[in-house]
Parts: sequence; structure tokens; C-alpha cells
Amino acid sequence: MLKLKNISKSYTIGDFSQNALDNLSVEFKSKDFVAVLGPSGCGKTTLLNVIGGLDHADKGDLFINGKSTKDFNDSDWDMYRNNSIGFIFQSHNLITHLSVLQNVEMGLSLSGVSKTERIKRATEVLVRVGLKDHIHKRPNQLSGGQSQRVAIARALANNPDIILADEPTGSLDSETSIQIMELIKEIAKEKLVILVTHDSELANRYASRLIRLKDGQIISDSNPTSEEEEKKDEIKFKKTSMSFKTAFISSINNIKTKLGRTILTAVAGSIGIIGIALILSLSNGLDQQIQKFEEDTLSGYPISITESKIDFEKMMNYGQEDLTSYPETDYALVFDEAELRSFLQPNLITDDYIQYVENYVANEGLNTLVGVKYERFVNMSLLQYYEISPGVGAYMPIYQEEKNPDDTTTSPYEAAMAIFTLLPEGDVFNNNYDIIYGSYPVNDLDNGQVGVVIIVDEYNRIFKSTLTALGFDTTDVSEISFSDIVGKEMKLFIGEYDILFSDVDTAFDVTITGIVRQKDSSNVSLFYNGLGYTSDVSEYIYTNYPDEVGDIRRISLYPNSFDDKELVKTYLDAYNVGLSEVDQIEYIDQAATFTAMVGGVIDTISIVLIAFAAISLVVSSIMISIITYVSVIERTKEIGVLRALGARKKDISRIFNVENVIIGFGAGFVGVAVSLLLIIPINFVIEHFADMANVAKLNPVAALILILISITLAVFAGLMPARMAAKKDPVIALRTE
Repeated sequence: MLKLKNISKSYTIGDFSQNALDNLSVEFKSKDFVAVLGPSGCGKTTLLNVIGGLDHADKGDLFINGKSTKDFNDSDWDMYRNNSIGFIFQSHNLITHLSVLQNVEMGLSLSGVSKTERIKRATEVLVRVGLKDHIHKRPNQLSGGQSQRVAIARALANNPDIILADEPTGSLDSETSIQIMELIKEIAKEKLVILVTHDSELANRYASRLIRLKDGQIISDSNPTSEEEEKKDEIKFKKTSMSFKTAFISSINNIKTKLGRTILTAVAGSIGIIGIALILSLSNGLDQQIQKFEEDTLSGYPISITESKIDFEKMMNYGQEDLTSYPETDYALVFDEAELRSFLQPNLITDDYIQYVENYVANEGLNTLVGVKYERFVNMSLLQYYEISPGVGAYMPIYQEEKNPDDTTTSPYEAAMAIFTLLPEGDVFNNNYDIIYGSYPVNDLDNGQVGVVIIVDEYNRIFKSTLTALGFDTTDVSEISFSDIVGKEMKLFIGEYDILFSDVDTAFDVTITGIVRQKDSSNVSLFYNGLGYTSDVSEYIYTNYPDEVGDIRRISLYPNSFDDKELVKTYLDAYNVGLSEVDQIEYIDQAATFTAMVGGVIDTISIVLIAFAAISLVVSSIMISIITYVSVIERTKEIGVLRALGARKKDISRIFNVENVIIGFGAGFVGVAVSLLLIIPINFVIEHFADMANVAKLNPVAALILILISITLAVFAGLMPARMAAKKDPVIALRTE
């Protein structure tokens, strides 16, 4: 069955070389109890290691069932050790963090035996060696004899053909030694047992064959085996492989023995994850804030081209030093808007410019714009009833608009102070404005009913000209009660109104239903003067009175995003290239400054936090690498035992990689958990100073990704130590104490 032919093996340390085996040849039966004796250093253990495939000869050949092993690769040797060899060591070499049962199961696990079957077989051999009541204990809870019995059970569990015992009684007392030898003798009835020992008395008493070595050569053999006595069988090995589950259980058990160190490693490794998690939380929250701002701004406050250029910032900040913003009063302040004339300039929208814009809308705008709106001048008049004498009165125009105004007579001031203002639609209005008195307008256009709201600024101011047009006496008056404004009724006549010939009964009934003011929390001012009406009013007029609709007074372009907005602005700017300042047509984009400011702040914060997180991740990765290396050193003997049981190099790597997966998961989980806790005070501080609630939000998907990143980094950091573990020489590893 087993034959060694002309085996030589030497060891070289520096300039010193020693022959452990010198041209040794020997054969063994398939069932026998062979004792190998000799002085220390004669090559006994080297002989066992060569037979067991832990070490390989420099010269010669090992034959198994008549087959040469010269062409064996690492995988073949692993399968050979797992399938055919059972090792019994002098120091027992049990894996301390595994139970007795798990130690015995290990070889079966490497053979791919199912859990149920391997528990059954491991239990059977433990019962056979007399350890039925100790299967759930740890090795440190056993006596020396019991530990050696576990080692014997482990060697027998996979039913190997050969048992190699290296000084199995060397660390035991005489009584226990006899018990172990009796057990080994029983095993030798059905297997080949090769025993290395110094104790010639025990060898003579129990072994059926004695081989004596000296200086790496056989000097005597009491019962040599001839080749003719051996039956040649085909050699068949079952491939070995350690499952992830087995590696996971082993890693968990090892971690339990060093729980404090593992927890500290996970906490330290979580620092970088915490940094990234906070970056993502803030970025996610700020992105949502910006997205909300974009939705509110870009749909209700588009890029606008109007018939006049207005410096909104100067206008809204003018003369406000002594005023209280967003007062809780029920009256409006009269504001003489004539003071704003210096802030207005003409911005004539020519036919050529309209065609230029329409060309963009029909082409590039299909990808960059969500909509475009053209507001037009309409022949219409706002009528107020005046009583001439008791019971006698007439409707007189208080505001008139022409569909084709004469640009030479219409000043930019008059255009800007137009009394009608289109209200934005949907959430844009709700998110940026409050009805501070009365209600939102409701229309019944088919029955001639129109509702409007009057607009006040943040100081509750209304333009003096608007109040005068509505019939209020503003002479020496600085305040007007909201109750006097809301409920006021007028008529809106579509067409050119003639007091003598126009039928006032065809006019719409207009009612002021409420007072509107920008919210304190809003960064967007969508309109500032006049009577606000809903878009269905203008659409109704454009549809039903097309002859009364004329020139464009405003073009509103609604970009998809801030990036698209920049593309639109670039296109509009190109129109003004080469034109004089008077002929240039400008647009309004008040969100640009705010966007640039917020973007700069976010970029700065992100860069700082990313730099911090990157440094922390590097440090934590180095630390995990060091911890893994320390673990490899601590578990060197375990590595040797596993290799002796048939574990592949990749199985050894897997054990440490799985341990790093666990540590990485722990670091990621701790990092995410701590980040979620830190988000609470961070949001409190942000809300206190920036008036933005719940800005920092960690997306669950991002949290999962962070944990995966932590696992990946931990595995990557441990790759080199894990590879070092896999490359360890099993013979040297087994000698480690």
C-alpha cells in the first residue's frame, strides 16, 4: 500500500546542512502497527511528515497503492492528507476555540460531509475513545489523556487508511500512556498505524513491527514487507474544501476568545465609516433641500424676460431700516413706489428676440426645458363703480391695458407697475407664500366670476398707485385695514372699454378674496405688487377673446435643473453679443446667487469631510491589517493542524478573510449606528443656526453600501496577512509553541 523508495531529505540553516533522511527505502502493509524508534535527530518525525505529505523529499519517491506521487500538486497532497492520513501529535494540537465535537468534525467538514452526517460520525468516534460525556467541552476543560483521546478521535473521524502518531504518549503519565497505546493497538487491527516513539518498552509491548533509524537510515527492521505481499489498488481521492459556513463558525469562535480586542478594532475601524456616513447624510439632506428649492424656484421663478429691467435686491431692501418684517398686523402700509423709478430700465422684447427664443424652445429646449410660458398684453379694463349722485352711478376704468402698447409712450416704470400679476401654480405658491388674510381666489369663469388676491411685501406694504386705482384715498394715509381691502368688488372688461357704448354686463365680476405675503422661510420672491390671479383666467381670456390678445409682455422659461438653466442662460447671453447696452435684452435669474452660495458651502464641507474620512479609512485599514497579522502569528499552530487535516492554502486564507468580513461588518455597523446617533445633534445645530429641519439624513441604501465598503476594506486590508498564513510551512507551523 505505502512505499518509500530512495528518500533523501536535508535541512539547511545558514551554512549548516543536515541529512534528516538518507536514501531511505521502506514498505508498509495496509494493516499493521509499526513503531519507529531511534535517538533524537535521527529522522523519525521527518519520516512521518514525508509519509503524511506535510513535507516532501529532496530525492526519491513516495508510492501510494503503487502510484508515484512525484507529480502531485498542492491540491493532490491536500486531498491525500484529508482522505488517507490521520495525525496524532504529541502535544495533541487541538484548536482551543473549538469544542471537542467541532475539533473532531473539522476533517469531515473539509471533506464536504453534510452537517448531520459529520455530527453523527464525530460523535461515534468520540464514544469509541470514551469521551461521550465531553463532546461539548472545550480543550482547556480536559485532562491530558482526554485531550489525546480527542486527537485520536479526530484522526479516526474521516476513516483514513493511515494513522501517523508522533510521540502520542510523550506528555502523558505511565497509566494514561498504557490506555492510549491500548486504544492505538485496537485501531491498528483495521488500519496502518506508524508510531514514532522514544519508549522502546511500549514499542516492544504493543507494536507488531519495529523499525530503528540512525542518521536518517534504517539500521533494523523486525518484520520487513515485500512488494509481492501488497495488493495494488487504484488510488482515489475526494477533493477537499472548507465551506464559508465552516470558516465562519471557526472565525466566530476565535473572535469570542478575543472579544475585547475585536470590539476595539471594530470601533476604531468605524471612524472612517462615520466620516463618510456623515458626509452622505449631509449631502443627501442638502441635496433634498436643493432639489426642493429647485422645484419651488425653477417652476415658479423661471428665467424671465420682461418688458422692463428691475434691480429686485435694491428695490426690496430700499427704505426698510425702520420697518418690522413679517408683522402680525391686520393692516397694509401705503408705499409710494415712485421712489423705485431709479431702479427701472426699458427691456424691449422685439420680434427678432421672440423668434430667437422660439428657435431654442423648438430645438435644444426639448431637452433642457420643462415648459415655456408667454404672457401677453390684452385689451382690458378694470372698472370701479362710482356713484355720481344718490342712486345714480357708472363704472369707470381704474386701470387699462392695451394689447399693442406704444413703446414710445409706455415707460419701463409703467410696465413694471402693471396691476395684474399671474400667480404661480401648485406647490410653488404654497411653499413660498401664505394667505395672511382672507382666502385663495376661486373662479367661475363661465358665470363671469373672477377672484383675485392683493399682494403685500414682507413689511405688509402695498404700492400707493395700486391702492389709489382700487379707489382708496391715500392722501395723508399710511395704513389701510385688511378688512377694508378683502371683499372689495370690481369688474373686468375684456376689450377696449367705452363708457358710452360698452356693455358693462359682459364684464367679469372681480372680488378681492385675500391678502398674500411671502413666507418668512422662503428664499424666493415670485411677485411683489398688484392683484394676483390664477393662470386659468389668462388661459380663458386667450382662448375666448383671441382678437383682444396682443404683444408678448413676458417670456418665462422653465429649466429642468440648475445645470440646464446654465445652458439656457448661455444661449440667451449669446443674443446680446455685439449689441449696444441699450439694445441688449436682459433676463431675470435671482436664484443664481443663492445657488452659487449654497453650492460653495456644500462643496467646502464635503471636501473637508471626505479628506477626514479618507485619512481615517487608511488608518483603520492599516490597523486591521496589523490585527490580522497578529492573529496569524497567534494561530500559527492552528494553521499547521488544519493543513495536516487536508485544508488547502485557500482554506487557510478563507478563515482569516471571513474573520475580516466579520470585523468589517462590525466596523460598518458601528459606524452607521454612531452616525445615526450623531445626526440627531447635528440636525439640532443646523436647525438652530440655519432654520432647516432634519437636513442630515442617511439613506438606508447608503447605509448598506457603507457596511459593504467597510467589509471590502477590511478584507482588502487583511489580504496580505491572510496570504502569509496560507503560505506557512505546515511542518514549521506545527512546531510553533
